[in-house]
Amino acid sequence: MRIDDSNFIDQIKKKNSKALEFIVNTYGNLVYKVAYSVLYRGNDISCIEECVNDVFLCLWNNIDSFDQSKGNFKNWLIAVTKYKAIDYKRKICRQANPECIDDYSLADDENTEKIIIEKENREELLALINSMDPVDREIFIRRYFLDEEITNIADKLSIRRSAVDNRLSRGRKSLKKKFSALKGELFNEC
Repeated sequence: MRIDDSNFIDQIKKKNSKALEFIVNTYGNLVYKVAYSVLYRGNDISCIEECVNDVFLCLWNNIDSFDQSKGNFKNWLIAVTKYKAIDYKRKICRQANPECIDDYSLADDENTEKIIIEKENREELLALINSMDPVDREIFIRRYFLDEEITNIADKLSIRRSAVDNRLSRGRKSLKKKFSALKGELFNEC
């Protein structure tokens, strides 16, 4: 009997080894690629090949779990391969890292003090921006908070582009000066 796309599922259910051979020839590259995509980082090829062989063994032993009414064989095989490769990856990680979690200390990159200082700085900067001249404040907000182009800002406010550039430059200098003075006062108080 000739095995093809129309009868290979029935034949594999009957444990016809030629049907398994057909599946390996037809879907072998796909199964390998899926397993490789999950396992390729730092693992040798033999691990990937072992996973692929395990997929086909699983298919041979569990073909009855495939339901044609729920989807096509190719998608089912991809899912089986993906989950089998994930299992292999977990197994490899367990073998490579048998250490106890108690052996590790976790470093906190974001400490509470740093977060509070950043929040205060942001609030102080917003207060300084709010104290600017209304036109300068609008230009500043449109450019640095709304990321508008300078030419668009100039058009909306009916002023020249050079005027927008000058106001932005003066605004930055003024904010830097006020912010530095404010920070200097805070540090002198401490």
